Amino acid sequence: MSTSVKKATHTMPAAQRQSMAGPTVWDSASLGEYDYMIAVEPQQAAACLRIRDRLRRRGRRLDTIEASDFQEPALTEIARGIRHCLGLGPGFCVLRGLPLQDWTDEEASMLYWGLGTYLGAPQPQNRQGDRVYLVQDTGQSVAEARGSKTNSELIFHTDSACAYAGSLPDVLGLLCLRKSVSGGESVMISGHTAYNTLLQAHPDLVDELYGEFCFDRSHETELGEDPITVGSIFTDTNEGVKIRYNRLHIELGHYRGGKPLTDRQRQALDAFDRALNDPANFVEFTLTPGDVLFADNHVTLHNRRGFVDATEVAQRRCLVRLWLAGEPLN
Repeated sequence: MSTSVKKATHTMPAAQRQSMAGPTVWDSASLGEYDYMIAVEPQQAAACLRIRDRLRRRGRRLDTIEASDFQEPALTEIARGIRHCLGLGPGFCVLRGLPLQDWTDEEASMLYWGLGTYLGAPQPQNRQGDRVYLVQDTGQSVAEARGSKTNSELIFHTDSACAYAGSLPDVLGLLCLRKSVSGGESVMISGHTAYNTLLQAHPDLVDELYGEFCFDRSHETELGEDPITVGSIFTDTNEGVKIRYNRLHIELGHYRGGKPLTDRQRQALDAFDRALNDPANFVEFTLTPGDVLFADNHVTLHNRRGFVDATEVAQRRCLVRLWLAGEPLN
């Protein structure tokens, strides 16, 4: 996949559907850490320090930075490796080795935002229009707030499946500033592997997931704005099946929209969930401070284990999220 080119969509006749093939199809046995880990080279780390010093001299803040502040050959090199993993590899990567020691959270977030501009344009993530969003426990439950604001174990999903703030990101980014005391592991799965599993085990149910589903987004709508969006879970594109999924948002969308799921829809969702939650299909790892996860939001799904946080607010788990879409700005 090219992160800068929209995928052309079409619907393939059911009888012609075949299993996906290529590097985006993997499982826990076939994918090694070396397949998705990218190390920052010393000269690239030195360039990041130069960028930080430049931002300090210019007095830049998160609300004043521009894409032009990050025009740097070293970032081009890093972004090339990320794009390779997203488009010609497993569909995600973990960037490790950014020299963020002794940086403020805002400085780290600015560099990360700047790197993101090489992959797409940052998108709004809430009704306030924030393009840099903190994934941090606020003490609320998933019934009260978005899962990103809780410490609960989540479910496999693509980000903004319900199109929060109108955003349907092509690329998800997560920068780890601080990790939890325990738990909080990241879990990744190939949506194409799960699709293949469903196609082989229940080909009769695959069609159901090409139909329309209601997605709830009521946590981020203004008064009078429709709290439900409609879309399919599977969409055929010239580059393979595109996936949009969050079971919780679907259940709530159909409930709040007064359109109960049919028995066939529920059977298809259950079968897809079984494929997603098969331990043979996913990989699990811990993001440490300074690590950055980038993922193709149409090809991979992700999850997070529940976690126990530090008692001191300043030491609590904190990730910074980017949603990127469309043409890169650098």
